[in-house]
Amino acid sequence: MKHTRGLTSITQALRHTFLSPFQTTHVQSLRYNPALRGTQSRLFQSSRHLPAQQSKQRHIKDEDIRSEYIQIVNEQGDLEPAMRLREVLRSFDRSQSFLIQVSPALPDRPPICKIVNKIALREHERAKAKAAHATKTAVKQIELNWAIDSHDLAHRLKQLTNFLDKGRRVEIVLTRKKGKRAPSVEEIKNVMDSVLQATKEADAMQIKPMEGEPGKHVTLFVKKKDN
Repeated sequence: MKHTRGLTSITQALRHTFLSPFQTTHVQSLRYNPALRGTQSRLFQSSRHLPAQQSKQRHIKDEDIRSEYIQIVNEQGDLEPAMRLREVLRSFDRSQSFLIQVSPALPDRPPICKIVNKIALREHERAKAKAAHATKTAVKQIELNWAIDSHDLAHRLKQLTNFLDKGRRVEIVLTRKKGKRAPSVEEIKNVMDSVLQATKEADAMQIKPMEGEPGKHVTLFVKKKDN
């Protein structure tokens, strides 16, 4: 199938518009409305200027696609000529794949759709969930000097609260920096109390006993309480 010029820009626009590149099923030998033959070039040219789609929109699938004709994105990311929706749905194994609308119809162009392999989709979603879980369970570290000034202390405690609110585990390291003055007893108490209070206000808890000695080197591991 020959395509008009500007195919590269179409492909780039589609890749920014569409879902992640799941494994697709190629549609072969599909017939389309002869009445549309004279308009294929115009339809294809107009697709170069597709509007960006919101990734969070509810995707329309299979018979819920409200159009007699659609255009398919093939395995190479190129647009096929317009075809009847019912012929497309008959062209692949419905138990293995489904048809999803990735761009709505325009006045001079039918909806653009993609055939998505169910197994590939499940693997993609599983990988995405695994990555999200790994990010959530990764430990963040915050280091505080016992002689830290009040402004820096407030900033670090805000970071601590943000990490905890996002479900992250946090390692809090309180230590003396080499070459810096020794902290006073009041400073040590203030830093320790401030950290424990921020943890409490964030509805978090220690996940292992505190290690070290206040005024020297202390390590705390905290996380949000399970609801």
